Amino acid sequence: MININLLPLEKRKKGFPIYKLFLFGIYGILGITLLLWAFNLGMYKYDESKLKKVEDSLGKLTVWQQRYDLNTLQNADINRRGKLVADISKKRVLWSESLANLGNITPYGCWLTKVAQDNKAKENNIVLEGRALKMDYVLQLIHNLQQDPKNKSVALETSENKKMNEYTTITSFTIRISQGGGDSHAK
Repeated sequence: MININLLPLEKRKKGFPIYKLFLFGIYGILGITLLLWAFNLGMYKYDESKLKKVEDSLGKLTVWQQRYDLNTLQNADINRRGKLVADISKKRVLWSESLANLGNITPYGCWLTKVAQDNKAKENNIVLEGRALKMDYVLQLIHNLQQDPKNKSVALETSENKKMNEYTTITSFTIRISQGGGDSHAK
């Protein structure tokens, strides 16, 4: 028997079509490429959003960094002022303590008319002016002042005898005290 194939030549069944295999491979590679591209695009967008969050966090941290720097500057200024106040406090005289001590060591027959701090010198200088019935009382006051460990030096600057009436002579005196010895009122 004879088989007659009436189909045109291009439609006739031939062997395995290799071109379809290549076409299927190209479509497969193109599909995988598109999937990889979509995956990489998704990862890029995900990383971009993470980077944006990090940049926002860093932006917020710059505000805190500025606050920290400002606080550091303010603390340094406060410490500088505190040191300045402490230095000034070392130079001042605690009058409540000093006047009480002066009252306790001033002998009978001697009285003070003026107590002043001399700030012109670098150390604490106190100038005492007063009067006494006798020079011995002035010397006793000087001796008592020299016994105080706070006083570095005690010097009689002036002394003058004044006749008040025919029976009474009063000695006017000025004493300069340089403080800075023992630290009885240090904090």
